[in-house]
Order: sequence, then C-alpha cells, then structure tokens
Amino acid sequence: MLRGTTSHGEPAGYTILAPLILSQPAALLFSAAQAHAVQVHGGAEGLVSHQLGHLLFTLAMVVLLFRLGRSRLQGSGWHQFKGFLWLIIFWNVLTFTGHWMHHSVGSNHFIRVNNQITAFQINSGFDLIFYLTRLDHLLLVPAFILLLLAIRNWSLE
Repeated sequence: MLRGTTSHGEPAGYTILAPLILSQPAALLFSAAQAHAVQVHGGAEGLVSHQLGHLLFTLAMVVLLFRLGRSRLQGSGWHQFKGFLWLIIFWNVLTFTGHWMHHSVGSNHFIRVNNQITAFQINSGFDLIFYLTRLDHLLLVPAFILLLLAIRNWSLE
C-alpha cells in the first residue's frame, strides 16, 4: 500500500481501505439475485396500480412545469430542466400507451428462440405503434442528459 498524506493531513492509504473492508460483509449479506430488465405485474391490480403511477408521475411533472413557467426562472440550467420535464411527460404518455396496448397484442407477434423473445412481427398500424412504444429509451436517454446538463450548469453558478 502506498503511504503518504492527503490534503487534510491524514494517511492516504486509510481513506479508502476502511470502507472497502467494511463493505465486504455487507456485499455478502445483501447480494442480489438475478434481476431482469422487464418486471411483470401480477394480475389486473398490478397493471392498474402501475398505470396509476404513470398518471400521477405525469401529473406531478405537468404541475412542476406549470409552476416553473409561472415563476419565470431564467438563467443557466432552467431551459435544460424544462426540456427534461417535457421529455419525461412524453415518456410517461408513451409508456402508459404501450402498457395499455400490450394486452391487445397477440402472443403470435412475438418471435421466440429458445424461449426468449428475439423479434416482433409488425402486421398493422396498431402493431407499429405498439412497437414504437417499446422504444422509450429514445426519450429517456436525452431526458437524463438534459437533467445532467441542468445540474451541471447550476453547480457552476
């Protein structure tokens, strides 16, 4: 281990060593099982509560956007933050629509290989719209980039 001192005068080797040692038992105790990217909601009540979550999240973002518009905040970061809110609102609407449409799409549209969905067959305009709702990352990634830029601009002020 390299010895030396930090800018605060404490030994450099001990600033990271203690948290690393203490985190090992916690990592073993709380190690997670395999996680999947898609979570299935059980029964109709699972979907209803999830959809209500999207509606409430959308309403909260609309209220925040409205309040920001009325406060007329100007300056670095606020335009990016408003763009973030708009994209999050659009994402919620898109995702809500996709969840709603999912129950009307036949299982024969999903092409499976080794019990894994590998493709989706588009036969109608409805299928195309459903497929486009699955591309929600095209809204989320730019939204979080705008949020990051807003936070960075605020930190520089």
